[in-house]
Amino acid sequence: MLELRFLFNYNDINDNNDCGISGVIFLLKRYLLFVLIFFSIFSISVEAFAEAYPDLSAEAYILVEMETGQVLAEKNADQRRSPASTTKIMTALIALERADLDKEMTASEYAINSIPYDYVTAGIRIGETLKFKHLLDLMMITSANEASNIIAENIAEDGTLQGFTQLMNEKAKELGLNNTNFTNANGTEDENHYSTARDLANLAREAMKNETFREVVGRKEFELPDTNLRKKEQWQTGHLTYTNQLLNSRSSYYSQITGIKTGYTDNAGMCLVSSAVNPDGLELVAVVLGTKSYDILFRESQQLLEYGYKNYSIRELAKKGEYVDRVEVEDAVDGKKLEIITNNGFEWILPANDEILNEKLESEIKFNKPDDEPFKAPIEAGQVVGVKEYRYDGEIIGEVELVAKKSIEKTTFAIIRDKYKEIVSNERFIFGLKAAGILLVLIIILSYILKAINHRNRRNRRYRYTRPKHSRKRHYRY
Repeated sequence: MLELRFLFNYNDINDNNDCGISGVIFLLKRYLLFVLIFFSIFSISVEAFAEAYPDLSAEAYILVEMETGQVLAEKNADQRRSPASTTKIMTALIALERADLDKEMTASEYAINSIPYDYVTAGIRIGETLKFKHLLDLMMITSANEASNIIAENIAEDGTLQGFTQLMNEKAKELGLNNTNFTNANGTEDENHYSTARDLANLAREAMKNETFREVVGRKEFELPDTNLRKKEQWQTGHLTYTNQLLNSRSSYYSQITGIKTGYTDNAGMCLVSSAVNPDGLELVAVVLGTKSYDILFRESQQLLEYGYKNYSIRELAKKGEYVDRVEVEDAVDGKKLEIITNNGFEWILPANDEILNEKLESEIKFNKPDDEPFKAPIEAGQVVGVKEYRYDGEIIGEVELVAKKSIEKTTFAIIRDKYKEIVSNERFIFGLKAAGILLVLIIILSYILKAINHRNRRNRRYRYTRPKHSRKRHYRY
């Protein structure tokens, strides 16, 4: 602990009145020094734990986790920009979904001649036929623009680039790329051809699910075959150069660059969608758009990836079968308690710094019952009884199911009691009971009426038999 008592040592002030003012000034200076030291220490500690995004010159960027799309860093990620040749990610994705790799495709005059003179090409000739897999290599590895057009024309049902761009925009809508619109298959400049760093990251995540796509964009070398117009030796080696120089990078933070695509136009600047994986299996996607040179592009892409691996890691928040709690159960045989365990594991990408993690990570258990009611027997082993919800920085990041580890049986008394309650609460039983009650009342009323009638009849009979008999004088006729 830093000793600061010397700052307030009043013995340093001379008892002489002439030195009183200078003594006060002396104390104020020391107090100011204390304040400066305190805030210097505090600011250093804050910076040590800050999650500051990397300071890159790129006009827009985003860093996401491959599987979940979790955002780890971003800048102007929703700004609409020209995607340049990163457009070809969508072209490849659609083509791979619709065509066999050995499908033969022939170059039309329009596919070749519609490419501006200053755009990269592979030198494919009009009428030349190649298999789709070779055109895919040319498009994704060397960024050959006419290869994109040839693929597009041979995939579209109507054989036109317009027909293919319609497929591209339909796919963009399907993937939720709401800030993306395509007017061509290769990234040629057009004011209505745009995307964002966020949309490109999500497009890349979808494309990398395709194993063929992943294999192609991770390569630096390929071979071209003989065609109907040339021998394989006649391909110019200058057209077979890979563009993603990041594939050559080495880093202590990741083990391999896994892809994927470069891009450049005057309007877009230098662009790169890249991906990497570390020894723990954490794969990240970095999108860097609008740098002034390729050197800066590859350097800042590497910095962005390294930022992710340095500051984040895969955190196992729950294991399958992990103990969670032990609670009372109403009507349990022998008063057994319910042991609750997790039904599945849960991992998430979280800060590597434990202090930041502990400060922002929260969890909450939610049972499948009202809070003011107990668990009730019987409970089967494996029965879902609730969830454990995880939040980071106030946002829900996931949950695990909670289940009963063992079965808990219900007591015989509780079974009989509940059966009785079930019977007496049954609607048919209640209806029958009411009907029986009404019938009983009717019987009582009828019985009363019959009794009253019988009583009256008996009284009338008594009256008739007990009435005095008056003698009559008989008159005889003679």
